[in-house]
Amino acid sequence: MPSDNGDEGFEHPNKLDGDIVDVALSETTTLVDGSTGDGAEIDAQKLASDMQQKCGTLLQELEQFQAHLKQKKKQNDVELRTFKAGLQAEIKLIDKLATRSDTSSTKTAHSLRSSNFLFYAAVWATAKSCKSITALSRRFYWIPGKDILAINGKVAVPGTRHKSHSAVVDIVCQDGLEWIKVSSNTEKRVIWDMAKAGWVGDSDSEESDFDDDEPQGLLKQAQALMKASRATRVRYRHPKVRLVLPRISSIPKAKEVGMLLQKIRNLGVTVQTSEDIPAEPLISDVLERLTADRAESFSDVLNVDCTVLLAFASDLSHGRVEPEDWHNKMISRQREMEAEEQLLPSSIWPACASKKLVCTREAGIRMQEIVDIIGTPAEKRRAELLMDLSGTSKLTHKERIEEFQKLSDYIIPKDWQLPIEIEDVDVSAIKENLPPAASILANSLSTINSSVFLYGWKSGRTTISSNRTVAKEIEATVEEHRSSEEDKGPDIWLCAMTRSLVGKEKQRRGGNDNASD
Repeated sequence: MPSDNGDEGFEHPNKLDGDIVDVALSETTTLVDGSTGDGAEIDAQKLASDMQQKCGTLLQELEQFQAHLKQKKKQNDVELRTFKAGLQAEIKLIDKLATRSDTSSTKTAHSLRSSNFLFYAAVWATAKSCKSITALSRRFYWIPGKDILAINGKVAVPGTRHKSHSAVVDIVCQDGLEWIKVSSNTEKRVIWDMAKAGWVGDSDSEESDFDDDEPQGLLKQAQALMKASRATRVRYRHPKVRLVLPRISSIPKAKEVGMLLQKIRNLGVTVQTSEDIPAEPLISDVLERLTADRAESFSDVLNVDCTVLLAFASDLSHGRVEPEDWHNKMISRQREMEAEEQLLPSSIWPACASKKLVCTREAGIRMQEIVDIIGTPAEKRRAELLMDLSGTSKLTHKERIEEFQKLSDYIIPKDWQLPIEIEDVDVSAIKENLPPAASILANSLSTINSSVFLYGWKSGRTTISSNRTVAKEIEATVEEHRSSEEDKGPDIWLCAMTRSLVGKEKQRRGGNDNASD
């Protein structure tokens, strides 16, 4: 099969009109060094040197992004391994070609022109214009004939994945809500694929007009992406699909190519052609934008779960806690985790920012009960500063922050909105105005969790929690009992770690700080 860039081996297809063939044969291809592949002699050594330089720049920028993610402690949130490995393999091939003794040969020039580097460069250039990237080169699956969803990108039923029922997404961005496929194909290459697959140009059918045994062309790739998207939900929504064609015009020379692009649009795919490709920015200007930041989609007011209330109050969240022989394994592990990564300064406080914070009365009461039973004096005082259940406190915001600072080794954000306001919730009334899954959840969840998550759902407020088990149950229940494509469950942000109260020895040995009860 010819490369994306080459002319070699192109034959007149007998299933396409003569004018489309003329377009294919007359189209020239811009190479990495800016020259064209229209038959002019190519300086293979110069081309190899130019490609090596551009490969090095791309790899350097990718590693800058990785270093930025590591600095932000988000290196595990973005999947780059497959893309980087493919790029490095391509670099290795180009380096090998550049060191050949016959670098001036036509064969070497053709091998360089056949390189997939243009594809990697196009993907990276597109990625630099995106926001909140979570993966490059990630494969997504669907299960034929079964209505099984991959919730938040994870296939619900293991052991059913097969490459023939999958699609590779070049860029996953918008925190998972947009999938981008990049093709470095020229119009000529698209015509070649159409001819080989037996394209029937005058068909009005919306179905594929390709032979199923032929390799994937643009239409088949788009169809596969849409199937995978329809089998996946990220925060209750199917990811949107965009096809980026930096080397094809919005008005192709061949009408058949235009018809092909329209078929792709009819699938629900956004097609971005060369006229709409933005100038490639400097990597230093876009590092912050590329880094996934879930907090950007938070509501203006945040609903705080009991698990996070406990994290705010816990001694473990505010500095070093000396080990004690009565500490259980969970406390010991949380001590170690806090030493490695401070939960409040690195995660929860940045997420809260200066937003107003609320919690349901049930969550506040449960948190207070746990603190009263097993809390240390410092944990009890922090609980008093966090909220005012009785509504009788005279402490100002400034006084609460100052008092909190005395109880923490970390710098307390001055714009942290204390006290957390108490919301009274009537679950029976709330569930009547929500999708059917809400009534099922109201019966299956504990009283506290029903109040917290159904309130967040009804109010449209993001719930911040560390209760991963309940969050998964909610997502699964919403999908199982979905009444329409528009149904959405509560917006839940899960912080990566949990924190329990340290407590006192006597109370801790027999106490229970399970915020999920």
